[in-house]
Amino acid sequence: MGPVPDRGPRPRVLASTTSHKKEPLVPTLDAFARLGLRDIDLNLHHILEVGMPVDVVAETADAYGLRFWVVSGGWCDFFHRQPDIERTFASVARQVAIASALNVSQMRLFFGRLEFAHYSPEMLDVVSSHLLRLSDTHPGMQFAFENHDGASLHPEVCREILDRVDRPNIRMNFDPINFAKAGVNPRRALDIVLPTIEHLHLKGLSNGHYCEYGDGDVDLEPVIAALEASGYAGGFTVEYEGPFDGTIRLYQSVERARRRIARA
Repeated sequence: MGPVPDRGPRPRVLASTTSHKKEPLVPTLDAFARLGLRDIDLNLHHILEVGMPVDVVAETADAYGLRFWVVSGGWCDFFHRQPDIERTFASVARQVAIASALNVSQMRLFFGRLEFAHYSPEMLDVVSSHLLRLSDTHPGMQFAFENHDGASLHPEVCREILDRVDRPNIRMNFDPINFAKAGVNPRRALDIVLPTIEHLHLKGLSNGHYCEYGDGDVDLEPVIAALEASGYAGGFTVEYEGPFDGTIRLYQSVERARRRIARA
């Protein structure tokens, strides 16, 4: 993957299309543009699972004046051993090719689904060697790994893996609400993984279910304030994965995030 053309200052707050995975992508991008949600974290679902051509996605973005800054990748599991790990590398290679075609240099991925009970020094060696290979194979791509399943819902595990790898293009996508949903205090998790964070997700949690950012039972203000105090200058992706209208809730969430991040 070659260098991505300079498109000006990188925005702090992105809108994710994850909330619209079940909706057709072209009308979704049209609606985003009309609502002023022009800086996008593109979930690759429509390309990987539905089969939408990449050139159609790129042409649609150009037509509506949208900019893709991050792509949220699909299936991968870096805890797998040979020969299964080759499926992950093949999947990620396809995703990197898509990102390159869309002029995007940052990708969200997952560590894998290994249960915490099965995490061990041996598995640390396995996952670390695979992430080192990933770094070497795609040096032009910034990979941000999200705390999402199994062992990765333990912040100490994320920190241990990323410290072992210690590559500038292998970092963390910190999702405080995923930690909260798993019973982990997101402020405590932040203290553990802070030096590894490349990107951050914003959403909400209400009675154990995802909701819009700025609503629900978990106050993310201590997390954002601590990030600011640390000098964090990275980006935020706003997601909505709740049961209500994704367009309205995402728009409200992005507006709240823009107002909050602008105070920094």
